[in-house]
Amino acid sequence: MRTALLITAILVTHACQVSAADWLYLTVPGDTLSGIGQTYLRNPKDWPKVQSANGVPIPKHLPANSRLKIPIELLKVTPAPVAVVAVSGNSRFKRADGPYQALKAGETLTGGETVLTGLGASVSYRFADDTRLTQQASSKLNFGRLASYGKTGMVSTELSLDSGRLEASASKQLAPAGGFQVHTPVAVAGLRGTGFRLNVAEDGKTMRNEVVEGAVAVSAQGEEVKVAAGFGTYAEQGKPPAPPVSLLPRPDLSGLPDTITRLPLGLHWPASISARAWRAQLSTEPDFQTVLQDNVFSQPVAQWDADLPDGVYYLRLRGIDQYGLEGFDAQHRFTLDARPLPPMPLKPALGERLLADEVELAWSAADGAQGYLLQLAPTPEFSTGLIERRLPPGDSTRETLPAGDWHWRIASLDKQGRTRAFSPHRAFGIFPPPAPTVLITPALPLISVSPEMTLNWLPSERALAYRVQVAATPDFVQPVVDKRVEATQLSVSLPSQGEWHWRVAALGTGDNTQGFSQNAAWRYLAASQQPSILQAIEESGLLVVTWSGSSPAYRLELSGNKAFSSLLSSQTVTSPQARLIKPAPGTYWLRVIAIDAARQESPPSASMEVMVQHYKPWWLLPLLLLAP
Repeated sequence: MRTALLITAILVTHACQVSAADWLYLTVPGDTLSGIGQTYLRNPKDWPKVQSANGVPIPKHLPANSRLKIPIELLKVTPAPVAVVAVSGNSRFKRADGPYQALKAGETLTGGETVLTGLGASVSYRFADDTRLTQQASSKLNFGRLASYGKTGMVSTELSLDSGRLEASASKQLAPAGGFQVHTPVAVAGLRGTGFRLNVAEDGKTMRNEVVEGAVAVSAQGEEVKVAAGFGTYAEQGKPPAPPVSLLPRPDLSGLPDTITRLPLGLHWPASISARAWRAQLSTEPDFQTVLQDNVFSQPVAQWDADLPDGVYYLRLRGIDQYGLEGFDAQHRFTLDARPLPPMPLKPALGERLLADEVELAWSAADGAQGYLLQLAPTPEFSTGLIERRLPPGDSTRETLPAGDWHWRIASLDKQGRTRAFSPHRAFGIFPPPAPTVLITPALPLISVSPEMTLNWLPSERALAYRVQVAATPDFVQPVVDKRVEATQLSVSLPSQGEWHWRVAALGTGDNTQGFSQNAAWRYLAASQQPSILQAIEESGLLVVTWSGSSPAYRLELSGNKAFSSLLSSQTVTSPQARLIKPAPGTYWLRVIAIDAARQESPPSASMEVMVQHYKPWWLLPLLLLAP
């Protein structure tokens, strides 16, 4: 008994003098130094060194529950392989100087490997001490020393992150040889049992570290910063680590739905004045060993266009502060139940204006749809004037609708006849064109003597305006008039003499039309200059009339009334003078009309009033006086 107590006292005394490079072993009943050597020492025959280091007098009689110090350099060192648990997306790796090859789940890494993850890819690893680590997208990770100290439970892990991001849940690292270090181009992070994240910028000039559990020691430029749980730090190239700052709290995801019935997937959450952005990750596993989506959003909404299958998903979300440090995670479980998906509307095209009231509605058929529910309404809210049709499987239908603006959407029906999510609504319009215009030809004669002409036409039903064209040729290739007017007449001034053509098109909503009317035509031939009567005198029983003018011909008209409703005489001459047989005494009116070479007549001259008197011979007067 006294011997055992002495041995125990010796072991306790030596245990109190343990150096930082010694591992402590707790004895159990039946232990011997040679047995401990066989189990834990690199060279089992080195057990006398343990005896000497601990002052053990009897190597075969070790008291239970006593501590032996064993120098680290004497312990067995064995490989500590890393298991590749899950691979998502394009990920490649190479061993030492070998070629890159595809990385698959189930692969074992023993040290010296380099792993590259592509855009949207991720790899999850399990280390020998049960540490879990996920390499995120667009990252380059090098595996250095992966060592296990026999059965001591101590594991030494050294990694190098050149760029990209890591997320880890590290097991407690056992002293003195156990440790988990990640080297980056900027700083070194030493871990001892923690949940942490590391982020190295693509250019390798900035490193960020966030600690959600445990602690991390970040060293750079000869300075070390201890980062406790709930804090983060960052280090820039050539500078020591920044003082730790508090991580942002978990975002509030209480308002997110438990079931989502439409794609693309969109999730909204309340904004935070402290968050400059948010990282949103999507997985089918609550531990996020496989990350399906990983994106940073500047607004409090995550939008993914991926065609995700129906099933259970997990959203992991955290805010990003002004330093680029990412805060605590919030997680939300939801079920995606979107199949069958909505059809994709094809016809009418978005905003299309139709001329006919019978409309063809067409869509791309949805996989698994047992039918469709079609809705049409004059407003995008589909609240008033709703027309609803349950349709069998197909890809089109026809509807006769009143003129106006319309909106339509369509949803798939599942096997139970339930209505699934609607497609985005589309707007179109039905605006039948006005009836063709009926022209009122210019007033007769169809030969005008003035360049000014007023064109008239009948109003057309549903017409909002009219398009008028005037051209020198019936093909209207170069119209001299092409105007949009709202009235049913238009005054035009022609540039030259000749034949002119005109037509009108009635315009409806959006200027839709059934085309132009039939053509009408007239000739414009400028009339000769209007003559002016100078005088009318009696001469030898004739009435001599003179006027001004230079036309090749004239017509002199004599009437008994000012309106010239009946003519007493009409005489055509080739000079500006005419001689008429003097009419019976009375009051008369004269006028002259010029006639040009094309037989076009000018407007009549101003009329001249002429009084014809009856004169008696002078020699007859005495006879009249002598008469009884």
